[in-house]
Amino acid sequence: MIYIRELNQHDAGRYWIRADGQWNIYMTLNVEEDSCCKVSKRVMVNIGETATFSCEYSQNHINDPKIIFKERKDSIEMIYSKWYRKDRISVSDDKHKSIFSVRISAVRPDDGGVYLCGVWIYSHSYIYSIINTVHLHIMAKVGVSRATGHSGGRMMIKCEHPQHKTKPKYICKSDGCSERKNPGVQDEWMENGDVSLYDDTRAGVLMVFFRELKAANAGTYRCGVNVSHYTESFTELQLLVRDGAKYPKTESAHLGEEVNIICQIPEEHKVHFCKEDDHICQNISTSAVTEMSPSSERNEERVFKVSISNVSVRDAGVYWCGAETRDTHLTFISLTTKIQLDLFMAPVVRREGESAEIFCPYDSIYKSKSKSLCKGKCSTRDRNTLNETVREEKETKTDRLTLNDDITASVFTGTITGLTAEDAGKYWCAVTLERDVNYLYTHLILIMNEELNLTKYEEDDVSIQCKHHDEHQKCFCKAHEPSMCVKDGVSLETIRDDRFSFSDEASTGVFTVNITDLREEDSGIYWCGSHIITKVTLTVNMVWNQDPLSCEVPLVLSFLQELMDMGHTPSTLKVYVVAIAAHHAPVVGQSQGSSDLVVCFLKGARRLNPPRPLTIPSEDLSTVLRALKGPPFEPLQSAKLRPLLLKTALLLALASVKRVDDMQASLLPASSLGLMTLWLSSSQGIIRPQDVPKVLSTPFRAQVITLSTLPDSEDERQLSLLCPVRI
Repeated sequence: MIYIRELNQHDAGRYWIRADGQWNIYMTLNVEEDSCCKVSKRVMVNIGETATFSCEYSQNHINDPKIIFKERKDSIEMIYSKWYRKDRISVSDDKHKSIFSVRISAVRPDDGGVYLCGVWIYSHSYIYSIINTVHLHIMAKVGVSRATGHSGGRMMIKCEHPQHKTKPKYICKSDGCSERKNPGVQDEWMENGDVSLYDDTRAGVLMVFFRELKAANAGTYRCGVNVSHYTESFTELQLLVRDGAKYPKTESAHLGEEVNIICQIPEEHKVHFCKEDDHICQNISTSAVTEMSPSSERNEERVFKVSISNVSVRDAGVYWCGAETRDTHLTFISLTTKIQLDLFMAPVVRREGESAEIFCPYDSIYKSKSKSLCKGKCSTRDRNTLNETVREEKETKTDRLTLNDDITASVFTGTITGLTAEDAGKYWCAVTLERDVNYLYTHLILIMNEELNLTKYEEDDVSIQCKHHDEHQKCFCKAHEPSMCVKDGVSLETIRDDRFSFSDEASTGVFTVNITDLREEDSGIYWCGSHIITKVTLTVNMVWNQDPLSCEVPLVLSFLQELMDMGHTPSTLKVYVVAIAAHHAPVVGQSQGSSDLVVCFLKGARRLNPPRPLTIPSEDLSTVLRALKGPPFEPLQSAKLRPLLLKTALLLALASVKRVDDMQASLLPASSLGLMTLWLSSSQGIIRPQDVPKVLSTPFRAQVITLSTLPDSEDERQLSLLCPVRI
């Protein structure tokens, strides 16, 4: 038997057939075009069911006997004819429609293959015409499973085929299974439309990950394996998609610290926690998952806590929490709760005009990727003036922003110079993969140079106006340092006190904080604003409702401590004690200055701050005199009048001093030179100090100084430069 596949016009012609040299046959083959004979059909049937397919023929072959062949590996076999038929095969011929139908009952796996429908050309006993080709696929359904997911969530399906580990696997919708999804390669994740697939040949498992469930994904699926070319084994999956996954949550964690994530799943299911990457959701070890006690006996959900300690940059990203259900041949993981884990660093606090460095550590696997530093989340569609990208060990520099990538240390650094109010805000570090992955952020807090100091008394009210540059970011925080406001500070939102109120004037860019009924504990440093902040120092003094002539010792001690904190010396404190004792009534029969507590306080103050006599003069007179011998004071003939007058006044003052305070007065700054008046007449001068000395004798009130010239000798030449009168 000679079988010609896919007959076409080039096959037409005269053939000579010879068998073992015993006989020869000459045959002419004509190839005619007929639409009925180009049909190739695909029929799928489950094991044990009846397979039915039809074959069309032209009117020219209505009365010709019908035949059926089946392709074998290297030949074809006749399985039905007018004179021969196999069990379980029957044929019915409808000559009015030119169709004969074939039925194969109780199909078995070996019934799969290619069937050829044809006619026997009666005039030539040795010629058969094949008019249709039918591909019969035998399906073995091993079970039915049901799974439920939520739109917007994720779904992982594991189809197990342990007896066919290396055979090709697939998943398809049962409405004809026209679109089969398969990885194409084994032991590697591949994307196919809206799903990711992985053919695990070691375990014989096909993993199917729906990256985002939609209502259109609901339906009946076949998760199967190609046992042979025309034999398949599958599990039927009925997938129900309900509305809405749980509202996504965002967790933030400081680098190096621990973060706890809470998950809830139905009571009868096993918890599944995973981290999403480009194609799938990687499972997290169950050692990090602990079950928590239910809040009530009626709680129909199990609550789990997932702990991640010593968080690093590789921990940032999207996590999913859901329920895992195991069936005979399938495992379903419905992921319903999305958790975005953002990492942050300590805030960067700078003042206006300074420079700021923002450090962005990253996972070493990203060292060849592009990195970005952005004010606000990085997005290739929305870039502002403080967004920039750097790749590998290069430097990117704009007007005020410079980026450097140190791949050895796995850190890229952004430096912003000449900080202004517009630079303050939240900055994100990102790595560019198929999209920008924002994984780490920090706050750039800018302290305004202008500060606000307020002093009030208890029971007063105060209103503090704060400027803001971001409508969505406002803060009023009490803390020693502005960096504490981001994490540990007491912000307005966390103050549970009716005395604090908040009003906003969005049009003016100002919001006001009102504090009523002030108390002493309200004193402190506040930071007003948000990323752009103003330092506010609020002092609330106590109000003493008592007799003005009465002064208790504790109040005296509190007052002395304030004076000491302000830098007053122990001798000054003693003067204040004497004044208090002189103007207030005694306490328990003794003055305030005689109190043991006050005496002890003064002794302690002196011990902490003992008197330190000046051992070295504060002025170096020799240096001053040496400077007077040179320009602009010398030579005398070319010196200008002003420096000459200043030199003369200083020399006269130095020559006439009789008290220490006279010397100090003469060395005061230029703005205080009016402390004395100098009258010059001929070779005499009169100094009249404006400060009245304690001793009012004549020499101190109007001292007359006679100016005499020095001899012009070699020994006295240098000394004469300090004399304003010369020969």
